[in-house]
Amino acid sequence: MVRAGAAAVGIALIGVMVAGCGGSSPSAAPTTTSVVPAVVSPSANTVGLCGGVTDAEVAQDTGLTGLHRIAVNPMSCAWQPAAGGDYAVVFQWFRGSPLQARRTEITTGTPATVQVAGDAGIEWHTDNSCEVAVAFGDTDFVDWSLTAAADSARPQPCKALEQLATSTLTKAGQG
Repeated sequence: MVRAGAAAVGIALIGVMVAGCGGSSPSAAPTTTSVVPAVVSPSANTVGLCGGVTDAEVAQDTGLTGLHRIAVNPMSCAWQPAAGGDYAVVFQWFRGSPLQARRTEITTGTPATVQVAGDAGIEWHTDNSCEVAVAFGDTDFVDWSLTAAADSARPQPCKALEQLATSTLTKAGQG
Protein backbone atom coordinates (compact mmCIF):
# COMPACT_ATOMS: atom_id res chain seq x y z
CA MET A 1 0.00 0.00 0.00
CA VAL A 2 2.84 2.34 0.78
CA ARG A 3 4.10 1.75 -2.71
CA ALA A 4 0.77 2.57 -4.24
CA GLY A 5 0.55 5.75 -2.13
CA ALA A 6 4.08 6.78 -3.08
CA ALA A 7 3.29 6.13 -6.73
CA ALA A 8 0.15 8.26 -6.50
CA VAL A 9 2.09 11.12 -4.89
CA GLY A 10 4.81 10.83 -7.54
CA ILE A 11 2.25 10.91 -10.34
CA ALA A 12 0.55 13.89 -8.74
CA LEU A 13 3.87 15.77 -8.48
CA ILE A 14 4.62 15.06 -12.12
CA GLY A 15 1.18 16.33 -13.04
CA VAL A 16 1.74 19.58 -11.09
CA MET A 17 5.13 20.11 -12.68
CA VAL A 18 3.80 19.51 -16.19
CA ALA A 19 0.89 21.82 -15.55
CA GLY A 20 3.29 24.51 -14.37
CA CYS A 21 5.28 24.26 -17.59
CA GLY A 22 2.45 24.47 -20.05
CA GLY A 23 -0.31 26.94 -20.70
CA SER A 24 -0.78 30.24 -19.01
CA SER A 25 -2.56 31.04 -15.89
CA PRO A 26 -4.77 34.10 -15.67
CA SER A 27 -2.91 35.37 -12.61
CA ALA A 28 0.57 35.27 -14.19
CA ALA A 29 1.93 38.73 -15.02
CA PRO A 30 3.27 39.14 -18.56
CA THR A 31 7.01 39.38 -18.82
CA THR A 32 8.23 42.66 -20.32
CA THR A 33 11.65 43.45 -21.60
CA SER A 34 12.84 47.02 -21.78
CA VAL A 35 15.74 48.11 -23.92
CA VAL A 36 17.90 50.82 -22.48
CA PRO A 37 19.01 53.15 -25.28
CA ALA A 38 22.74 53.44 -25.74
CA VAL A 39 24.25 56.69 -24.62
CA VAL A 40 25.50 58.62 -27.62
CA SER A 41 28.21 61.10 -26.85
CA PRO A 42 28.46 64.22 -28.97
CA SER A 43 31.26 64.14 -31.49
CA ALA A 44 34.44 65.72 -30.29
CA ASN A 45 34.91 66.93 -33.83
CA THR A 46 32.26 69.52 -34.56
CA VAL A 47 32.74 72.12 -37.22
CA GLY A 48 30.41 75.10 -37.32
CA LEU A 49 28.31 75.86 -40.37
CA CYS A 50 30.54 77.08 -43.21
CA GLY A 51 33.67 76.21 -41.28
CA GLY A 52 32.55 78.42 -38.41
CA VAL A 53 33.56 81.59 -40.25
CA THR A 54 31.46 84.56 -41.27
CA ASP A 55 31.15 86.08 -44.71
CA ALA A 56 33.14 89.07 -43.43
CA GLU A 57 35.98 86.78 -42.30
CA VAL A 58 36.10 85.09 -45.72
CA ALA A 59 36.25 88.51 -47.40
CA GLN A 60 38.87 89.81 -44.96
CA ASP A 61 41.16 86.75 -45.15
CA THR A 62 40.99 86.46 -48.94
CA GLY A 63 40.97 90.18 -49.72
CA LEU A 64 38.02 89.58 -52.06
CA THR A 65 35.19 92.09 -51.99
CA GLY A 66 31.48 91.64 -52.55
CA LEU A 67 31.40 87.99 -51.47
CA HIS A 68 28.18 86.33 -50.42
CA ARG A 69 27.20 82.73 -49.77
CA ILE A 70 25.67 81.00 -52.74
CA ALA A 71 25.48 77.50 -51.22
CA VAL A 72 25.10 76.45 -47.60
CA ASN A 73 24.68 73.04 -45.99
CA PRO A 74 26.21 71.40 -42.90
CA MET A 75 29.13 69.97 -44.89
CA SER A 76 29.86 72.59 -47.54
CA CYS A 77 29.56 76.30 -48.32
CA ALA A 78 30.50 78.43 -51.30
CA TRP A 79 31.02 82.17 -51.75
CA GLN A 80 31.08 84.25 -54.93
CA PRO A 81 30.83 87.97 -55.66
CA ALA A 82 27.24 89.25 -55.52
CA ALA A 83 27.55 90.95 -58.92
CA GLY A 84 29.04 87.89 -60.55
CA GLY A 85 32.74 87.49 -60.79
CA ASP A 86 35.67 85.44 -61.71
CA TYR A 87 36.42 83.74 -58.38
CA ALA A 88 34.88 81.41 -55.83
CA VAL A 89 35.77 80.27 -52.32
CA VAL A 90 34.55 76.86 -51.13
CA PHE A 91 34.61 75.17 -47.72
CA GLN A 92 34.01 71.42 -47.29
CA TRP A 93 34.03 69.14 -44.26
CA PHE A 94 34.85 65.51 -45.14
CA ARG A 95 33.55 63.30 -42.33
CA GLY A 96 34.81 59.75 -42.00
CA SER A 97 37.48 60.34 -44.59
CA PRO A 98 41.08 60.57 -43.44
CA LEU A 99 43.29 63.32 -44.83
CA GLN A 100 45.60 60.90 -46.66
CA ALA A 101 42.67 59.72 -48.79
CA ARG A 102 42.53 63.24 -50.24
CA ARG A 103 46.18 63.14 -51.33
CA THR A 104 45.40 60.61 -54.07
CA GLU A 105 42.47 62.57 -55.48
CA ILE A 106 42.98 64.78 -58.48
CA THR A 107 42.96 68.42 -57.49
CA THR A 108 44.75 71.45 -58.83
CA GLY A 109 48.52 71.07 -59.01
CA THR A 110 50.89 68.74 -57.18
CA PRO A 111 50.17 67.98 -53.51
CA ALA A 112 52.57 69.41 -50.93
CA THR A 113 52.62 68.56 -47.23
CA VAL A 114 51.97 71.57 -44.96
CA GLN A 115 51.24 72.31 -41.32
CA VAL A 116 48.23 74.49 -40.53
CA ALA A 117 47.65 75.52 -36.92
CA GLY A 118 49.94 72.65 -35.90
CA ASP A 119 47.89 70.06 -37.80
CA ALA A 120 48.89 67.97 -40.81
CA GLY A 121 47.69 69.33 -44.11
CA ILE A 122 48.01 69.04 -47.86
CA GLU A 123 48.12 71.97 -50.24
CA TRP A 124 47.68 72.15 -54.01
CA HIS A 125 48.09 75.33 -56.03
CA THR A 126 48.46 76.97 -59.40
CA ASP A 127 48.87 80.67 -60.19
CA ASN A 128 45.17 81.36 -59.70
CA SER A 129 43.91 78.61 -57.44
CA CYS A 130 44.66 76.85 -54.23
CA GLU A 131 43.23 74.10 -52.09
CA VAL A 132 44.19 73.44 -48.47
CA ALA A 133 43.02 70.26 -46.72
CA VAL A 134 43.77 69.87 -43.00
CA ALA A 135 43.28 66.88 -40.69
CA PHE A 136 40.42 67.33 -38.26
CA GLY A 137 40.56 64.67 -35.58
CA ASP A 138 41.45 61.12 -36.52
CA THR A 139 38.88 60.48 -39.23
CA ASP A 140 37.90 63.82 -40.79
CA PHE A 141 39.45 66.71 -42.66
CA VAL A 142 38.39 70.21 -43.63
CA ASP A 143 39.08 71.63 -47.06
CA TRP A 144 39.21 75.25 -48.25
CA SER A 145 39.65 76.15 -51.91
CA LEU A 146 39.84 79.36 -53.90
CA THR A 147 39.60 79.41 -57.66
CA ALA A 148 39.93 82.50 -59.85
CA ALA A 149 39.91 83.15 -63.57
CA ALA A 150 43.31 83.08 -65.25
CA ASP A 151 43.46 86.86 -65.65
CA SER A 152 42.53 87.61 -62.00
CA ALA A 153 45.04 89.32 -59.81
CA ARG A 154 44.70 87.08 -56.76
CA PRO A 155 48.09 86.90 -55.10
CA GLN A 156 48.86 84.14 -52.61
CA PRO A 157 45.48 82.43 -52.34
CA CYS A 158 47.02 79.66 -50.23
CA LYS A 159 47.96 82.00 -47.37
CA ALA A 160 44.34 83.18 -47.22
CA LEU A 161 43.06 79.60 -47.14
CA GLU A 162 45.54 78.61 -44.46
CA GLN A 163 44.17 81.47 -42.35
CA LEU A 164 40.57 80.34 -42.95
CA ALA A 165 41.51 76.74 -42.08
CA THR A 166 43.20 78.00 -38.90
CA SER A 167 40.03 79.88 -37.95
CA THR A 168 37.91 76.77 -38.60
CA LEU A 169 40.14 74.54 -36.46
CA THR A 170 40.46 77.08 -33.66
CA LYS A 171 36.70 77.68 -33.45
CA ALA A 172 36.14 73.92 -33.39
CA GLY A 173 38.52 73.53 -30.45
CA GLN A 174 41.43 72.11 -32.40
CA GLY A 175 44.56 73.88 -33.46
